[in-house]
Formats: sequence, C-alpha cells, structure tokens
Amino acid sequence: MTERVSRIIARALFDAGALLTYVPATGGQDVHRFFCRLSPLRHPISFHEEVAFTLAHGAALTGRRSCAMMKGHGLAKAANSVVDALSAGTTAGLLILILEDPEGKHSDSILNSASLLEGMGAPYRYGHNDSMREDILQAFEDSERSELPVALIVNADEMDTDVLTSPSMTPAPPNRKYVRDITRHVLCPAFGAYQHEILRAKRSGAGIEALSRPPVPMIPDNLPEKRKPVLERYIPLFSIFRELRGDVVAADTGLTSMFACPPFDCIDLTTYLGGSVPLALGAYLAGHRSVWAVTGDFSFIAAGHLGLHEAIQRNIPLKVLIFDNGMAETTGGQIIPEGTLERILTPYRSHLLAIRNPFDAEEIRTTLQTAAASETLTIVMANYREK
Repeated sequence: MTERVSRIIARALFDAGALLTYVPATGGQDVHRFFCRLSPLRHPISFHEEVAFTLAHGAALTGRRSCAMMKGHGLAKAANSVVDALSAGTTAGLLILILEDPEGKHSDSILNSASLLEGMGAPYRYGHNDSMREDILQAFEDSERSELPVALIVNADEMDTDVLTSPSMTPAPPNRKYVRDITRHVLCPAFGAYQHEILRAKRSGAGIEALSRPPVPMIPDNLPEKRKPVLERYIPLFSIFRELRGDVVAADTGLTSMFACPPFDCIDLTTYLGGSVPLALGAYLAGHRSVWAVTGDFSFIAAGHLGLHEAIQRNIPLKVLIFDNGMAETTGGQIIPEGTLERILTPYRSHLLAIRNPFDAEEIRTTLQTAAASETLTIVMANYREK
C-alpha cells in the first residue's frame, strides 16, 4: 500500500506516544491535521517556536515523549530553549521535527538547519521518505539513550509524496519516571560546570557516572555575601510556598531559582528568562496535575506572557507566581517602565491575585492557598516594589 509522507509521520508520532506541539509551517499542516484525528487529546497550534519547544521539553523532561514541529527558521527562534534543553537533558524522548525549505520557496531567506544544529551541538539526522517511520522511532530511541533532544530534518516540499508502506503498530511506551535532580535540571552558575561536563560526556558517548556532583548550597548561608540581602527578602514567601508547591515547579534562571536548594526545595526545573511558563505547562501535559511557574516581572514581560496563550487555549489550570520588583534584578537592576507589567496582564485580570505585603505571613498563605485550589489559570503577583 502507499501513503503520504505527512501521514506516515503523523502515524509514527502517534504510535510513539508523543505529545505534539506545532507552529504552522509549510509541509506541516497535514501532519498536524492527521495527528489530531488519531489522538484523543487536543493538540492546538502554537504561536511561537521557543514556547512550543519549551513546552515539549517540559513534558519530556518530566517523563512524556514529545515532539516540537517547526520550520527551519523557527529553529532559530527556539535556539535559546534548545541550548538549555541540551544542558538540562531529558527523561523521555524529545524530537525536534524540522520542516526544511532548502531552496527558500516558502521563507524570507534560505537557512541550513544542520549548520545551526551543529553550532548548538545538538544531535540530528535526516528523515528519508522510504524509511520515515523507522527514522522517527529511532530518533526517539536515540534521544532516550543519550538523554538529549534529537532533531530530524525533513523536506517540507515532499510531504505530499506517496511512498510504499506497510501497516505497522508499535505499542507506545509508558511514560518514564521523572526524578527530581536540581544539579542537572536547575540551570544556574552553581551547577553550570557540572551540567556542561555531562553534556560533553553525552556527546562523546562516555558515561557520566564517574563525574563528581557539585555541592548543593544551603540558602542563604552558602551564598556570596552580596547576594544574601536580596534573597533574604524572599524567604518569608518561599517559607510558605514550599508547603503548597504541588508536584512540579518550574522557574526562570535567576536569583529566585536558588530556592531550589535546601532548606526550601521550592524549584525543580529552570530554563531561560520567561521560559518557566511553557516549561511548567509541559509538565502538566506529562501528567503532573499541580504545577507552578515562578518568574520575575522582567522575565515575564520579556517572554513569559507568550506562554499564557498556551495555558488558555489548552485550558490548563497553571499557577504563575510573579515577583514584581520593578527591575531586572539579575542583570544589574535596570528599571522597568511603570505600568508595563500591568498593561501586559490586562487581558488576564480575571485570573489575577495579589500579595500586596510579601512579608505578611497570613496574606501570603491565604493568597497561595486560594491559587493552589483554583481550577483555572491563576496568576499571583507578589509586590516587592519599593514604596
């Protein structure tokens, strides 16, 4: 029998048990449409490749096979998140399906995805029409063996090609067990060298068992003196948050991510500034039903708000905690123009809660409890602006 390449891809992704995120691109429409017919779940389109990939990474990191499908130029937009995924690794298979436009027929310019992947150090392979199903399943297996995302490059102009195929059913593997490990999954200077050594070992095919884990600092005692006053401001809130934190908490890399460390243990995963929102959404889609994203106002303005579209259209009851201090604290205290955060959050007014005094234990507890019990998207703003 013969079947279109696009449908072979969709069927292989479904048989692999993958979650699919997709930013519209030439060649991908029939893959997505047919996949949605096969899957009992909703797989709406995404609007930004960095968000789509981060969501897929969040799911794969916490145990569910995932695929982010995009065009080559979209890979350039997702590159920040891909680099972070290489450092944090993955638990279940993570596939980047790239719809290549080698002659620039459907793009503003010609981009060689392989060169971009090589620059990032990301493993990749090419998908061939006559072995597409096997190529996809092998890419998932390669990803799980290496614990790294793997890219598969396919020609966008050949999706309508009919090729010989034979019916084949491969039972989808069960979700893999997610194990919290902040030395590998929290991207920050304290663990960066260790994570890089792991990545180098994976790329070379060497084992990682002999690598020495870095010490995990106690907060705030083991931090540099200049950082302590800043983090001490957040201790009252995190002291209560750790009691209500739920299954998985994702954060942006930055100062608050250090509350992943004991005695607080409040953060499980981190990624680029603003990436905590889609990372947490991915964890929810992997089956973790109580998830939080922790972010700062600068990070949320820069990129975090892009993930809220995903939460709304997928109807995910994500909890978002925003530390509103009016500045980009991690990078030197640059001031955020007054009212910027409020304008971005205007469409989400019905989802907002506020902690007006982040040093009032009763207010903190009551607000966080209300958020934790909510069955819809809930955004908590903690006001740390100087009065």
